[in-house]
Amino acid sequence: MPTIAAHAPLRWVSAGPVRLAITDAGAGAAVLCIHGSWDDHRSWEMIASALRSEHRVVTYDRRGHSASSDVPGQGTILDDVADAAALIRALGLGPTHVVGHSYGACIAIVLATSHPELVASLYLHEPPVFALLAEQHPDLLAASKAQLLRAAELLDAGELEAGTVHFIEQVAFGDGSWHALFDAADRAIMLANADTWLDQSRDPQRLAVDVDLLARSGCPLTLSLGTATLPWFREVTHAIARQVPEAAVEPVPGGAHGSPKSHPLEIVEGFRAHIGRLAGPAQRS
Repeated sequence: MPTIAAHAPLRWVSAGPVRLAITDAGAGAAVLCIHGSWDDHRSWEMIASALRSEHRVVTYDRRGHSASSDVPGQGTILDDVADAAALIRALGLGPTHVVGHSYGACIAIVLATSHPELVASLYLHEPPVFALLAEQHPDLLAASKAQLLRAAELLDAGELEAGTVHFIEQVAFGDGSWHALFDAADRAIMLANADTWLDQSRDPQRLAVDVDLLARSGCPLTLSLGTATLPWFREVTHAIARQVPEAAVEPVPGGAHGSPKSHPLEIVEGFRAHIGRLAGPAQRS
């Protein structure tokens, strides 16, 4: 597993109406890491540390998460996309390799299709574009919707820990994962960011992830997929790969939805393989 030589310091950068807490270190082609729901920039620590010898790596807390600010009212995925675009411009990163995990991968897809001049390539771990399950796996779509709804109901009722645990174990990582996969600091981060997820779950634009548009964009894409992940993430990843036929799929042996934290070395090697492919002919997975 990569070793963290030193934690890159956090600082704030203005991105429109919000201030984003970021880390920015390393040299070379720029990499922007976008974390998933309930999480923050710390989910990338191992990966960022390993990549900074060859890349300028930026991580950040999305608006409403941990040290970043937020604004009143209903947030949308398009707000997150605007934040990422503003961050790339504010830091002068130029066309950037964007690495996204879970909902952060959905944000990355919309970023690439709406601001193609800012994105050099995409490396995405298990984007939850659950709408893609409708045709071939309606049972998985119904099951995922039911579990997401239950998590939201619990949070709406004020059951902060119960709602968070339900999401973590029934939607994202599997039974027993709340204690088996996460330490006290991880659990505290997720509890602190639960209200932002609840707001996200109400976003009418959260389904604005257009994979067909991504396929037409020509943006180089690699999808990483844990071999032990939950069925809906596996089938969505395969559905995206079918719609974007030039995409590569990098398996993460033994990994699941939390591979950026549990299997960072495998994600690093997969990303390096992705960058290597950019220099040669496009390869199918």
